[in-house]
Amino acid sequence: MKRFKNTPRWKSSRGKVRYKSWRKNVFELNRIRYGVGRYYVCVKCGKKRKTTRVLHAHHIASWDKFKNKRYDRNNGVVLCKWCHDGFHYKYKWDALERPELLLEWVSKEDKYVKQFIEENDTNGKK
Repeated sequence: MKRFKNTPRWKSSRGKVRYKSWRKNVFELNRIRYGVGRYYVCVKCGKKRKTTRVLHAHHIASWDKFKNKRYDRNNGVVLCKWCHDGFHYKYKWDALERPELLLEWVSKEDKYVKQFIEENDTNGKK
């Protein structure tokens, strides 16, 4: 079982439980939206996996800047480790302020990401 780092993000066990629940919900939603049967799918490269070992749950609207959207399951997408690292390498700190960069990164019109961004007015506002 993966252990969480002891950082300020995990000040309480309640926060840890809420995060784990959010992550699980993001993966289940991914399986419903993109998966074929029992697979989870990276929204960028389309890599399919039965487990979440090399897949990450990524916040569309960042954890730090959009506190009221932290645990919204629609505020998450599944990226494989390599696509997730590549996204943060390319956009660095800009990704925190501009959730629409994720649409550019997945290089397609992902209707679920686009819908979340439009409905939640994440254009740099808290």
